[in-house]
Amino acid sequence: MIVNKYKDIIINKYTEYDEDTRLVSDRGHNVEYLTTMKYIQKFLKPGAKILEIGAATGRYSITLAQMGYNVTAVDLTPKHVEIMKSKSKGINNFRCMVADALDLSMIENDAFDLVLNLGPMYHLFNQADKQKAINETIRVARKEGICMFAYIPCAAIMLGYGLCHLKAENLKNLMDEIGRFKDVPEEVFSCFNIEDFKKLFDKTNTEYITNVATDGIAYAMKERLEELSDEGYQTFLKWHFLTCERADQQGYSAHLLYICKKK
Repeated sequence: MIVNKYKDIIINKYTEYDEDTRLVSDRGHNVEYLTTMKYIQKFLKPGAKILEIGAATGRYSITLAQMGYNVTAVDLTPKHVEIMKSKSKGINNFRCMVADALDLSMIENDAFDLVLNLGPMYHLFNQADKQKAINETIRVARKEGICMFAYIPCAAIMLGYGLCHLKAENLKNLMDEIGRFKDVPEEVFSCFNIEDFKKLFDKTNTEYITNVATDGIAYAMKERLEELSDEGYQTFLKWHFLTCERADQQGYSAHLLYICKKK
């Protein structure tokens, strides 16, 4: 059995952090949720069977179950699974369990029409684990099934941590010669250059569909978003949805979403 050897660092992070309200806490964070849901619904078919890996407290999974889909959700953090169980009482088409994205051996091959990997890629710190998480996600998808992977671009580390939180000096020794940031487990989050993330799929049995900036400039400009009128915010969302697949909108997004189809 392969497991994330840094799982205690991750579990401790999310045991202390209120992930349950993050995606609805303000407009800046809500853009990520709205965009991700827009793309999930774009590729969903009636009666689809869904797996979410790294489901956190079930913000996506429970919503999808309430929409009538058969949903299985797994997460590494026991606290998250307990919250999901509490929130999903009475929803018979939803089940959840503690599981590691690196070992989904409890799930058979080709089992799901849509597989969401919306968190694990943030917390993997070596190439082998990153590839294993991707391979496991693809393995449990059916042929022609859709897989979605959320990941963090390197630029978002400088923008979000370095500038928005005024911690740029802490990044000095973590940069390589082309501006990528090293994977340091104690820092909890890992990041990718877009082209490096795409290369992880070169030897997989998948077909690339698109790459999406799920929050674009929303995180960096979240204070300004709060100042917009409701009409102004809806105009921003319309523009964001129209442009979030453009390459020139992606590098500074706090989160990206890679979408592919299993061959």
